[in-house]
Amino acid sequence: MIIYSIFLSIHYLIEIGLLNLLNNKYDIKKIMINSFFITFLLLLLFFPEQIIFKPTVDYILLIFFSINMLFGLYIWSIAIRKKLLLGKFEAIAIAIYLPILTILSALLLDQKIKIKNFIGILIISIGAYLTLS
Repeated sequence: MIIYSIFLSIHYLIEIGLLNLLNNKYDIKKIMINSFFITFLLLLLFFPEQIIFKPTVDYILLIFFSINMLFGLYIWSIAIRKKLLLGKFEAIAIAIYLPILTILSALLLDQKIKIKNFIGILIISIGAYLTLS
């Protein structure tokens, strides 16, 4: 699991760095439209068999997922344009979503939350507080 976390961290750093550079040259609409268009073309080229031609009711989840991706990119763009300290910005987000995600995953996936999980959440919350102070 640690290797995936490292890769995700690298992804975040590259995404934020590129978004910061792009924000200096283009507005958010151009960034979003063109980056998703390029992504669409790449996916269409490499995985054409994955297109859903007969959507079901569950397709609405894909629509919500897509909107959520756009929303996330838009929020990052706003944070960069407002010159927010991105470490503090992310620390607040982690302090908010990590406890919620941990509890929801335990409930939805029938997992038990161990005492060390609560200690970890507490330590991260304290770290987020110290980062912000």
